[in-house]
Amino acid sequence: MSFPPSPEPAGDGVRPRSHRAGEPAAVTLRRLLPPLGAVSAVVLVVVLLLVLNNRSTPRGAGPAIVVPTSSSPAVSASPSATSATPAPSVSASPTAPPPTGPPPTGPAPPASEPPATTPASIAKVPVTVLNNSRRSGLAREVAAEVHAKGWPIAQVGNYRGRLAVTTVFYAPGQLAQARELAREFPQIQRIEPRFAGLPGHGLTLVVTRDWH
Repeated sequence: MSFPPSPEPAGDGVRPRSHRAGEPAAVTLRRLLPPLGAVSAVVLVVVLLLVLNNRSTPRGAGPAIVVPTSSSPAVSASPSATSATPAPSVSASPTAPPPTGPPPTGPAPPASEPPATTPASIAKVPVTVLNNSRRSGLAREVAAEVHAKGWPIAQVGNYRGRLAVTTVFYAPGQLAQARELAREFPQIQRIEPRFAGLPGHGLTLVVTRDWH
């Protein structure tokens, strides 16, 4: 025969509490001290750094420039262009003394000009002078003028054809001589090559009544 379990004594009627709920405040404070000390140390270091930085560098100033003292080793800087190469001294040219006497009168001398070129390379060849007008002796007069300019005279005669103006006829290779003769005598108005049947040889000057 079984008996029912006997009832547990009620005691004071209060259930026992857990050991964590009854932890004293001193133990909790002792556990929080290490983290708080570490945080306080970090904050103190940050504050000290800020204070030192504010003291060393004033507000609004740029970066500090360290000026070397006499004890620090000298740093040789590269010389600038002005210090490396001194400017050459410019010596003023001596001025000429003022001219004495009265100033020169008359026109100022012309500026230097190149000398006039003369066709020295053009050889003067013999010239035949023919009269193509009714003026008697015109060929001899013109031949004398041409000879006075240094041109040799081959022969003097008459031309039976009819030309409107005074013309010089040239042989092959004598165009330069014909132009030079026309340059010296403006009365020559035409320069033509020789043609068959023209008297003389080389340069032939046929003068008309327009020769003055």
